[in-house]
Amino acid sequence: MNDVLEIAYRKDTDDDRWVIPEVIDQDMYCVKSLLTNIQPAGPSYIIDCGAHIGAFSIMCAQHLSNIEVISFEPNPDSFMYLSQNADRFGKIQALNKAVSINDGTLNLYAPDQSDWSGRWTTLPNSNEFLTVESVGLFSFINKLDKEVFILKLDVEGYEEALIDELKDGDLKNIQVIIVETHTDHFDHQKLINHGYSLLFNPGISSARQFVYSRN
Repeated sequence: MNDVLEIAYRKDTDDDRWVIPEVIDQDMYCVKSLLTNIQPAGPSYIIDCGAHIGAFSIMCAQHLSNIEVISFEPNPDSFMYLSQNADRFGKIQALNKAVSINDGTLNLYAPDQSDWSGRWTTLPNSNEFLTVESVGLFSFINKLDKEVFILKLDVEGYEEALIDELKDGDLKNIQVIIVETHTDHFDHQKLINHGYSLLFNPGISSARQFVYSRN
């Protein structure tokens, strides 16, 4: 991917140690090798929650057709890079907001490791925190004018709360769900009960990541 050299990122952090090598160089989520083959024929959305600097959003914008990417990133520092990348690569709408169960605010806590500059979390710790605007994710999705091809959830431990609060119909227009889990409590059975099956696990990452597709 020649455009990889144009990506805005923080040097000597998890941005260039893990995120870009895995998501872009190695195509961890198989955007090029698999998801291009199952994308809808008509226009659709990609919803990237916890977009960080926008690596996954960039892959979708570059390799998928007839899509609009909506990228949520609440951390102001990460959002600065995401916004630059949205301008550079196109088809990406960057929103400096968290996703939540309802509209409102969330406290976002700093990570323990300074080189993990993007991994702020809603899980309380003893570090500094920011209070950020939040959007009720599924009410937001249910108001969209097109179906969602991919919903990606990498929100540093808040994935469980979002899935636990699912209501009937919340997933009806979502074809693929990508989720990185941060505890042992994620309810995979709930996705299965809503008609999804595991498509694959990204094997190149040590994180617990799952890609589900609607049956």
